[in-house]
Amino acid sequence: MGLLGSLAGLPFAPVKGLVALARQLQQQAEQEKEQELAQLQGELLELELRYDRGEMRREDLDEKEAELLRKVGALAGAAAAGDQE
Repeated sequence: MGLLGSLAGLPFAPVKGLVALARQLQQQAEQEKEQELAQLQGELLELELRYDRGEMRREDLDEKEAELLRKVGALAGAAAAGDQE
């Protein structure tokens, strides 16, 4: 791109910067959601292991599992809403 092309593109530089920033923020948010989902899955697995080892009652497992699944559902709902935008 020559000097003339570079000069013609200058008015759009701030817009390009904002678009790049928005993409970066979106990627970071997606990574955080994935990490949080992985953490919740790990917690669910840990609950099952504790139950299997006899360290907790079925009622406690059901209660804590339901709480974690609500969190997973909220994250999945937020991710689906973000995909529609």
